[in-house]
Amino acid sequence: MDEGHERESPQAHGPPMPEGEEAPPRGSKIMAAVRWIILAASIGLAVFTWWSFARAQIRSTEDSAHAQPRYHCPMHPQIVSNEPGECPICHMQLEPMDSDRSRPASPSSGADGATAAPPPGTVPIRLALDRVQSIGVRTSVATDRAVERTLRVTATVAAREQGVAEVHVRTAGFVEQVSMAQTGVAVQRGQMLLEVYSPQLYEAQTELLTARQWSGGDGGTQTSESARMKLGLLGMSNVDIDRVIEKGKPLRGVPIYAQQDGVVTKKNVVLGSYVTPETTLYEIQDLSHVYVIADVFQKDVGSLRVGMEGRFASAARPAASVAAKLDLIYPTLNIEARTMRVRMQIKNKDHRFPPGEYGIVEFVLPRRIVLVVPRDAVVDTGTATYVFVVEGDGRFSPRSVSIGQSLGEDAEIDAGIAAGDRVVSGATFLIDSESRLQASAQAAP
Repeated sequence: MDEGHERESPQAHGPPMPEGEEAPPRGSKIMAAVRWIILAASIGLAVFTWWSFARAQIRSTEDSAHAQPRYHCPMHPQIVSNEPGECPICHMQLEPMDSDRSRPASPSSGADGATAAPPPGTVPIRLALDRVQSIGVRTSVATDRAVERTLRVTATVAAREQGVAEVHVRTAGFVEQVSMAQTGVAVQRGQMLLEVYSPQLYEAQTELLTARQWSGGDGGTQTSESARMKLGLLGMSNVDIDRVIEKGKPLRGVPIYAQQDGVVTKKNVVLGSYVTPETTLYEIQDLSHVYVIADVFQKDVGSLRVGMEGRFASAARPAASVAAKLDLIYPTLNIEARTMRVRMQIKNKDHRFPPGEYGIVEFVLPRRIVLVVPRDAVVDTGTATYVFVVEGDGRFSPRSVSIGQSLGEDAEIDAGIAAGDRVVSGATFLIDSESRLQASAQAAP
């Protein structure tokens, strides 16, 4: 039975196995399933590990982006910081970095923010850090500054137009006596200058005396008053008319007097001259007050106002100075010199300041806010004036500027850059030379 049982056993479990092959061991199917499970688990673990690593990298990148330095040194880009301070190498103040690109913010392009073309013959340049350090580049920030400046201009003393008086006769005659025979002499109002014989004056005096005789010596008649008025209109003074009445005979030589205090500046008469009303006998200039006329550059005239105080000092006698107020700004411009004239009037006691004297006028101008940079930052070629603006990463851009007055070691900037712009203030000549060299190379065919 055992043998029969053994013979029937294969048929009971399935078809007979081919000759030469052995039956698979028990549990092989289970092992295959386990292997597939292990492979799937390995793949899942690998995917999970990669996903975890990638997520960690993303978080690290985000955290580092938020923790990026916010300040850097424009001359040493490797120096960065999250806090403001100064560079430990060059001791420059650290500058803010652009939050979007983690690089220095673009500088402004001047007050209007427009990008201007570089001055002729120059181009923006970029220098490596070692090159910047080797040539000793220094930079400074353009800053606003309150200044109280003094305007000094050349000036000349001049006689006042309204201080001139001319001496004339009102009827033709002959000079019979000259009391003032030279120019440059001071005279006083009422001082006799000369005597003139005039037939018409002599006849008018006779008419006055005759009219008084007809009236019985009473000068109150209409005829005598008319004769007296005629003598006055012909230039005879009341004192001399009274003297004619008192003596009872006409004056041959009628005196001519100075009409104001002053200095005789012109004399056109000599003894025996025949003079007419058109003849200028003397010119008398009142020098008790004189003008100080200064030439001011057109760009400075806007700082002056009528009524502001100035001080004039003689160039030859610095101790001789006097304060005065500006009383006129002339409306015309000297085209050649680009200057305008301004005027002050000063008291000239004892004739301390003669017309024609040269000197200096000084005006203290009101305080104002101006933009300044070191004078060494400005390149002036005669045809162009510009500075080199630091843009970071070793980049320097030439920018045209308009220069105002010099303020000691600083220069006033009227236009071209804005407060906060950083400019090259040391080794400017070398930066300019490099810019021009690169511009020439770019222009070459």
